[in-house]
Order: sequence, then C-alpha cells, then structure tokens
Amino acid sequence: MPTNLQPLSTTSAVVLPSTGTPDSVQAALAYNIYTTNAFYSGAADQVAYTYNKLGGNVLDLEITPANVYNAYEEACLEYSYLINTHQSKNVLSSLLGNTTGSFDQDGEFTDYGNGLDEKPNLKYPRFQLSYIRNIGDSVGTLAGVGGNQTVYSASFTPLENVQDYDLQKIIYTSSLDAASPFHDKVGKNAITIQKVYYKFEFV
Repeated sequence: MPTNLQPLSTTSAVVLPSTGTPDSVQAALAYNIYTTNAFYSGAADQVAYTYNKLGGNVLDLEITPANVYNAYEEACLEYSYLINTHQSKNVLSSLLGNTTGSFDQDGEFTDYGNGLDEKPNLKYPRFQLSYIRNIGDSVGTLAGVGGNQTVYSASFTPLENVQDYDLQKIIYTSSLDAASPFHDKVGKNAITIQKVYYKFEFV
C-alpha cells in the first residue's frame, strides 16, 4: 500500500500578520505592567516593524503577534531599568536617610513614605555638598590632612627576645585603664594601625 506523502496544507499554520491590533495586546501580555493606550498602540506597531524587518513579505514568519507584544513589553521594562538606575544615582544624595516607600507586585509605589506626595524616582536631582563633605572628611582622616575622626596614639614596652605582639590585645587592655585617653572606646571593635614608630635605646 503506497504511503501518501502529500501534506494536508502547503501553508504554515501560524504566520505573523503584517500589522497588529491594539485591542488584542492586553490579553496577550504576560505581566500587564503597562496599561495605557499609548503602550498598546506601540506594541501593535511593533508587529508591522518585525514583519518588515524580518522579511514577512518574502517568507512566512512562524510567530504570533503575542510573541511580539511580550518582547516589546520586556524591551520597555529593560529601558525603564536603565533610565531609573541612572536617575537613582543622580538623586542619591537627596534620598539618603529618607524612609523607604512601599511597592506593589509591579514595582510601583503605593506609599511614598515620610509624607511625600511625589515618587522619589521623579524628584529633580539636587546636588548637595554635605554628602561630598562627609566623603572628604573620611578621606582626610586616612590621609592625615584633616577629617572628623579622632586619632589616638599608644605605646608599649617591648620584651626582651620577643618579636611578635598582639597590638589589638595590647591596645584593648590599655583602654580598660580609666586614665587612658581612649578609655572604653575599643571594646570589640577592630583597631586600625596607621603608623608605627620604633625607639631604640643603646646602653
């Protein structure tokens, strides 16, 4: 019995149309992050763009408009991420220390916190010298040219034939003395040694 190798159809079952329809966008989206008519219209236009870009007038594009709509939504989310990341760096100095807001499942603000009536990501960047000054003070302390951190000095008498010393333990023990200038300022904190001086005495 000969086998019939003739296909039932000579056309693809799924072919991308030359245009999309804004009314069909919302039902096809996976997340529905954007719900404006402008987004739906833009998503529909992307079908025509994809059709022409990939040569839909020459060959069958075996994808659906829903595939294009979801790719468009993902592209908008990625672009939004890049813009918001750049903006967050610009307004960081104005937002540090503020109460964090509340978000819904789509990442939108539901409560701006601290009595704010506008989204922090839409605030106009305002450069403040106070933030830069704090950084400068910290750098100045390490460079030894200013800063706002107190630097203490301490000393101990080395022992004969002993080369290894636990400076953390020595300074912590010294901080327990009420007469020490850094009394009770060490505790469990790790100390930072900036300079070490040696004094030799010849007999």
